[in-house]
Amino acid sequence: MNLLIVDDEYYTVESISNKIRTLRPDFFEIFCAYNLTQALEIFSTHPIDLMICDIEMPGGSGLELLDQIRQAHYETVCIFLTAYAKFEYISRAMKLSSSDYLLKPLDDHALLEALDKACAQCEKQQKDRVNTLHANYWKESELPLAEQFFLDLLNGSISSAPSEVMDEIRYRRLNVELIHQPFCPLLIQTGQKSVFAASDNRTLYEFALKNIAREYFFEPGELPLTIRVLDGFYLLLLPVSTHTRDSVVGRCRQALTDFVTHFPFSINFFVFQKICLPESLLDAFLALKQFAAKNVTYENHVFDLAQETRTAVPASSQPIPSDRWSDLLLAGKTEQLQIEVFAFLNQLKSSGTATREFLTGFYYQFLQLLFRQMDHPGSEDEAFRRQITVASPEQTFSSFGALREWISNSLLLFTQSRQAAASQDTAVATVKAYIESHLSDELDRDTLAAMVYLNADYLSHLFKKDTGSSLINYIIDRRIAHSKELLAKGEMSIRDIAITCGFQNISYFSRQFKKSTGMTPRQFKN
Repeated sequence: MNLLIVDDEYYTVESISNKIRTLRPDFFEIFCAYNLTQALEIFSTHPIDLMICDIEMPGGSGLELLDQIRQAHYETVCIFLTAYAKFEYISRAMKLSSSDYLLKPLDDHALLEALDKACAQCEKQQKDRVNTLHANYWKESELPLAEQFFLDLLNGSISSAPSEVMDEIRYRRLNVELIHQPFCPLLIQTGQKSVFAASDNRTLYEFALKNIAREYFFEPGELPLTIRVLDGFYLLLLPVSTHTRDSVVGRCRQALTDFVTHFPFSINFFVFQKICLPESLLDAFLALKQFAAKNVTYENHVFDLAQETRTAVPASSQPIPSDRWSDLLLAGKTEQLQIEVFAFLNQLKSSGTATREFLTGFYYQFLQLLFRQMDHPGSEDEAFRRQITVASPEQTFSSFGALREWISNSLLLFTQSRQAAASQDTAVATVKAYIESHLSDELDRDTLAAMVYLNADYLSHLFKKDTGSSLINYIIDRRIAHSKELLAKGEMSIRDIAITCGFQNISYFSRQFKKSTGMTPRQFKN
């Protein structure tokens, strides 16, 4: 235990120091200071458990020194010294939580008594700090164990029978008072960040949300039970000893302003209509989850299940105008189509008749509408199909906002796919026309591909897709077809025809001609 003596009189400091070394030799170290500034310097470099300080000193009183120490959150126990028994000194010293107040000159018995009292207070403070650290440690250790217990209870791994719940609590060495703890269940549901966006940062955002929810909804000292029950769902178990249903609903509404808008996804709150013991939490959670699953209209909203009386009328009987929308797609009027689709969905949203099942069914109908407009199967169409079906309808299309985003992105991808297909058709047509007018020239894949700024392999792939044969075979086929026309006219020799059609070797020309027609050029000519 460290002691600091502060007095502007040198001999007083020495006298007190010598007395204490005699009366209480158990102090680890005794520091001496002669004014406020020196004392603060010692505090900044050494832990001080006990301070004996004169009140009246030039350059700053002992009361000012203790005030600064308390503002710096030091818990140092203080004994004040003074030559005057002034009431205002005693009053202020008491407010600053000093241990004792002694008059000069010091009496050995009074000093020893004050030291004993102050040392006992120091030891109690140290013990309290240790106990607090232990309590925090066990609370931090208990939290994941308790959350796992409730997660097992909610997923059915533990029976909800009270006797079995108690047995499990004891087996896991949790606080047995949990069995009698009534909770106000609060379900937090996060929406989708983006239908097409990568989910790399979602885990980070949900981790932040869990920590914020713990700090925001629970009181200091409470076990902040925040259980991730499903992907995007967190169940908070708020003890009714400090939380009423009305206060939880109000806190949720305040959260919409305080932090919900800072997240890149929507957040809904669902407050259960009853107070629950652990044995009834599973039923409460299932009811909350079912209610959340039915909601497709509201985002960043607080649902108090005690007040909710909405019953949605199924909208699945309302057909989509598929013929009209197909005509717009076929005409390439995707912007007009998007306007009409959004108007259709907005009307449904305003009526409050849509359900999650309807949105999922709508998704599949619109998907088929897009697929039917594909000109022909091919790699570009397959890529388009993969891009627009990347998300899971059951999880992603749980709101009108998410569905509108998917429609907007799908129509954009559809337009890009058709433009790419048109560009490819143009490239193939350009190369075909060049081949037709340059049959006598040397034609190779690299030269032809460079003409249309494509990779040679990719150009060959496009020809295969368009004609059923590779680029090289297409060139040979066109040369043979032209040679047949010239042979039929009979105006040129076979050798000249071969050269005109791009065959520099007469033997090679004959082999390719026979392979294509089943006869030699001479036989064909005759």
